[in-house]
Amino acid sequence: MSETSEEQQKAHRVLEAAVAEAGEKPNEHVFALPVMRKASLSNKEFRSAARYLDEQGWIAEGANDYEAFVVTPEGIARVTGQRGQDSQAEDEGSQDEEAGDE
Repeated sequence: MSETSEEQQKAHRVLEAAVAEAGEKPNEHVFALPVMRKASLSNKEFRSAARYLDEQGWIAEGANDYEAFVVTPEGIARVTGQRGQDSQAEDEGSQDEEAGDE
């Protein structure tokens, strides 16, 4: 396994753990320690992964070297496979059904 691939795997574990900590809610503040524990990473590995995730736009607001941060909607979607627009499409589908009932 290449170093880059291993780093990306660690970053994905951090993102998964952060999404779980945030309850799959975007822009919910999470803290480094529980995320590090869930991802089974050292402090150094976590910080490196957090910087990568921040560069990708999947986390933000990394205060004090990522002691606390938020998972962006894109970060949530990356883990859950859901897109922010999916719920809007479902709402539009519901309106179409209601119009057909009249």
